[in-house]
Amino acid sequence: MAFFPGVALALCLGSGAVRAAEPGLPSPLSLEQALALADQAHPDLVISGARVDAARADLEQAESLTGLRASVELTPQRVQPSTDPAHARIDDSRARLLVQKRLYDFGRSRSLEDSARAQVDARELAYLDERQRRRIEILTRFYEVLLADLRYSVDNEALAHDFVQFDRGRERHRIGQLSDVDLLELEQRFQDARIQRTASQARQSSTRLQLAHALNRPNDLPGELLRPAPAGARDIPDHKLLFEQAHRHNPALAVLRKDTEAARALVDAERARRRPVLSAEFEAAAYERELQARDDLRATLNLRIPLYQGGEDRAAIAQALARLHEQEARLAKGEFELRQSVLDLVQELEGLKVALEAAKVRSSYRDLYLDRSRALYEMEVRTDLGDAMTRSTEAQWLAAQAEFRQAIAWAKLDALTGRLLETKSQEGKP
Repeated sequence: MAFFPGVALALCLGSGAVRAAEPGLPSPLSLEQALALADQAHPDLVISGARVDAARADLEQAESLTGLRASVELTPQRVQPSTDPAHARIDDSRARLLVQKRLYDFGRSRSLEDSARAQVDARELAYLDERQRRRIEILTRFYEVLLADLRYSVDNEALAHDFVQFDRGRERHRIGQLSDVDLLELEQRFQDARIQRTASQARQSSTRLQLAHALNRPNDLPGELLRPAPAGARDIPDHKLLFEQAHRHNPALAVLRKDTEAARALVDAERARRRPVLSAEFEAAAYERELQARDDLRATLNLRIPLYQGGEDRAAIAQALARLHEQEARLAKGEFELRQSVLDLVQELEGLKVALEAAKVRSSYRDLYLDRSRALYEMEVRTDLGDAMTRSTEAQWLAAQAEFRQAIAWAKLDALTGRLLETKSQEGKP
């Protein structure tokens, strides 16, 4: 992505223009449609864009040190010479054009520009990393809504089953076939199921609001979601190979490298405070009163050699060195954390691979068990059809949980190696 000045302003203006006329979220909403909103003016993106703009402003300020400076000075005044108090006041107005330019400062301005340029690169990389974070946030929130809906289905069926058991228990209690204790036990199960379903229902609303926030549509809660088709099987690479790729391409680590580069250049710039500065100056002037000592034109070369700065130079160098040491430590820590994150994700994917295989077996078992229970129920041999349906739906929820966690883990792993998340999968209803 190309970066230009005014990133944050463009995002803010674009947000206002789009928000005034934007349609509501599609229903049903697909993952591709959700990810298409990832680059809209979310507050996190605006903050990151503002930092790019601030870094560019700092670079422009650093470049201005060696730029041409021109000013006009107008001084209208009347004076009364002290040598002739009786003389009338004289018009002593003057106008001056002053042009100045720093010619050479033995590396200070160049080092400041290098530091500012590295900061611009760092903030642009941070913006790219924030774009990736937005995608992973949307992906995660999208799957959380799907899981909340599946969990509600499980708890709703469990509530229906426990209510049927409780209702039958009341009838048996009425005719004396069930004790008070056993009836209260059935009622307690029903009440517990009510609590669980109420919590699941609240989770549905909460996850939808979180997704709306991730999409920067806080007032437009998504309704039905399309469940993405399972991604194709991917081989899990060796974590050492993945770390090498992440070490080269991870944007967060690249930000730390650029920050360290900027801090190192700043140290060079502060050390150059002690070096001379050569500058040129040109002046053109016009005077109402002609005096022998006045010049219409003047060109000057100035060489300023610092002798003593009262400790200001030592303090600036010490501060820049402290910042450099901090950034070097942050870079080393970032490499440690990246290595750990890669290993954790690889191990999570290996565990999820096993969990998915187990989930498929569980789902197959529950489907067969449900078919058998339905057949026995129709023959009035058994009455546990409701429980079988609940366990079957729960198996689907567990399988989806492992599937979604795997998709999120792969997305995070792709992000660690610098690949911008996209979705190409076909999608269907849950």
